[in-house]
Amino acid sequence: MKKIISNSSLIAGVNTNGGYIDSLKLGDKPIFFPKLMVKIGDELKVRGGMHVCAPNFGVSTIDENLPAHGFCRDREWKIEESSESSIKLSLEGEGEYEDTLFTLFYELTNKSLFASIKIENQSQSDKIIAPAFHPYFYTDHEDFVIDDVQINKEDLPNSIYNKSESQEFSSNDNHIVVKGITNVNEFVFWTDYKGEYICVEPTYNSTAFSDQNKQAYKLGPGSDFELKIEIKVLD
Repeated sequence: MKKIISNSSLIAGVNTNGGYIDSLKLGDKPIFFPKLMVKIGDELKVRGGMHVCAPNFGVSTIDENLPAHGFCRDREWKIEESSESSIKLSLEGEGEYEDTLFTLFYELTNKSLFASIKIENQSQSDKIIAPAFHPYFYTDHEDFVIDDVQINKEDLPNSIYNKSESQEFSSNDNHIVVKGITNVNEFVFWTDYKGEYICVEPTYNSTAFSDQNKQAYKLGPGSDFELKIEIKVLD
């Protein structure tokens, strides 16, 4: 199911399939590269929009049954609440994450998109998590500038990591800040140059599910964890 949320500045297309934001625009100007299928080698892969990575970001060696970026982006979410400018979605966990509840909340306020993922451990055992958001920002690559990080654009397909709670950048006449409000401590920059997009990804310890030098979060029984961000289009 698809639903449009909007305010006087922004319009976003939300999809219950994967809990995606399929598109985000400021008036007629695209902020996100729209979600679509891109041919990469002999495969068609989803690119664009913004999805949540949960319970893990990247490849998992902790639980090899988990797909890259978790299962949440591949499942059908349930709409719990919605208004003209906001929507709340929920998803029951599975496998090792049975008795775990995932809740997404998206809200448009002025020129900002607020997004949060809340994870509630309703089981009697610990759950290991390291969630993130994975937005694809529209760019022609030539005009993309990260304000406080020196990057070699040839490094982007292998990902560039930056310990930070917020990140400001410019792209195609858009000046944007991605601010971590709760539990964001590292950003990942990535593109495969298969389309006009670049990912500026706010994470909790990024590749903690595969990198022993980074620590995933241990969510105890009866506890919850929230990762919350703001994506703001600056004047």
